[in-house]
Amino acid sequence: MQGVISGRVVSSGGEIVEIHVLADHTRSPKQVVRDIESAVLVKLGNALDHKRISVAQLGDADKQPAVLGPRLLLQRIDYSTGNGEINVKITVTIEGEPYTATIAGLNAKQHRLRLAAEATLSAVAQYLGASAKFVTIDVQKLVMAGQEAIIVLVSLNYDHAEEELLGAALNKGDDLEATARATLDAVNRRLIVFRSN
Repeated sequence: MQGVISGRVVSSGGEIVEIHVLADHTRSPKQVVRDIESAVLVKLGNALDHKRISVAQLGDADKQPAVLGPRLLLQRIDYSTGNGEINVKITVTIEGEPYTATIAGLNAKQHRLRLAAEATLSAVAQYLGASAKFVTIDVQKLVMAGQEAIIVLVSLNYDHAEEELLGAALNKGDDLEATARATLDAVNRRLIVFRSN
């Protein structure tokens, strides 16, 4: 996990009691905690109270490498349905430049979320070119602390290596928009890799 140096899980009776993490300053403690909550939820199917996670940051924040920079943003999402199918059109922007992709498929509840993720990844691929290949592994709708969230797990194949990226977004009334934002959340975590090549 980006920014994490080491970690320790304390469990009792098969239940996670505490998670202690040492991290650098490349990401905020809240971002690290959110990633841990999402990972536990996806891998174990259990919601973990953020109060059970402690993050200690090592080193001088001023001396850490800067990872901030342009991010891929969701500009627009459009979709239309007919004859049992749905067309999902996603436009993302980076530094003001738009990239658009459209994907069609079966208009079934869970499948719509996957199509939104795949359309988003297709638009991202237009920006990155052939340097990276993304695959949507899973999309889940979850309830945490009374709020619905969308969690997206993406596989990134880059430079002869494979890495799994996890993104999350709160659902504020539009499942497809939340899925697109969660997908971008996953991709933006590794965007610095492509910008440095």
